[in-house]
Amino acid sequence: MNQKLACIGCGDTFHRACLLIEHLEYGYCEVISAPQFQGHVIHKHLITQLLKDGNAYARFQAKQAKFEAAHDFEDEGGITLNDQLKKDEEINDVKFAAIEPDVSNMPSPGRHSPYPPLPSQARASYSNVDKVISTIGTMSISSKDSANTITAVESPTYLSIGGNSKYAGSTASGRQLKVWGERDGKSASSALFPNAKPTSVNKEFSIAAHDEQMERDHGINIMRTRFWDPQSPDWNPERFYDSVVSKYNCPFVCERVHPTIADLVIHIGIDHRMVRSKCPLCLKYFDSSTALMSHCENRGGRCQVNKSDNFGIFIDRISGGFLAVKEEIRPDHLNNPSVMITNSATGRVEPYTPPRVSYLQYNVTTPPDWKEPTKGYRVGTGVQRSQ
Repeated sequence: MNQKLACIGCGDTFHRACLLIEHLEYGYCEVISAPQFQGHVIHKHLITQLLKDGNAYARFQAKQAKFEAAHDFEDEGGITLNDQLKKDEEINDVKFAAIEPDVSNMPSPGRHSPYPPLPSQARASYSNVDKVISTIGTMSISSKDSANTITAVESPTYLSIGGNSKYAGSTASGRQLKVWGERDGKSASSALFPNAKPTSVNKEFSIAAHDEQMERDHGINIMRTRFWDPQSPDWNPERFYDSVVSKYNCPFVCERVHPTIADLVIHIGIDHRMVRSKCPLCLKYFDSSTALMSHCENRGGRCQVNKSDNFGIFIDRISGGFLAVKEEIRPDHLNNPSVMITNSATGRVEPYTPPRVSYLQYNVTTPPDWKEPTKGYRVGTGVQRSQ
């Protein structure tokens, strides 16, 4: 099927996936450099190694645990104890006399003044009257077999400060009302706070602010950050500095330590830069991602890697997140009609549906750790970057 794959950097279109990978891998793009494309590919492999083994990811978090702990403090606040200690010493030198009890208002021995009545005793008469009124208000007359029956439903009464009762807990039918329920179509908050202004909803959502908040709360997002790449703006070697041994840990799945940042950068550039790629099915090595991509596109070859279930995940990994693939049915095979044919084995006439022909549809995607690069202009065979 004819397909056009447009580069997200310069916009050039290609009709094959391997040509797009070649365009990015060998630096033909004026926006995305070859080291940047290789960095996206390495980042995919590193994330796969970290998430494949839980111990590897736990070790990665332990490497930067000291950096996270060192930044978990308040810049302001605290008290000074020097002046307070001097004041305490001065206070200790002052002698205070004991407080004597006040006996002027105390009753004489043998005579006790009566205690004032409790509020419940003072309002007992009001409570009885309110209880009778509440019972009368909730009576209902029902007729059964020409006999009238009066039923009284007792409802709770609530005394106010002045002694008047409020029948907010029941109605004339005896049905209990919910205290926090609806009131004349209004919510409880509107009834309780009629003059309150509604809270305005913030419609603007900043992805950058959300990522910063999540990084402060849960640490860096390894999916969206090229923390290991010295050529990326996300590079921060202080995250992997071990103050106990005064050396820098390698962010990759290895236990190498280096005394300086320069040694760490050299180690990453030499030991963790991918040179050869391997097909996961036939185990054949290739010198470039372009050659491996061409190998995967060949559906008629001996290797059937493009028919595996995890082929889409493999394409996303070897392309650095710039490509995705899914299997589609050809448009001329979507509505294949079923026909009645005679089965040679049984001699019966049975319905037969012709097979559907599928193809692999490649699409251009954006890597999760993609940062908009600065566009440049080409001079001769090189690309000059400009802000």
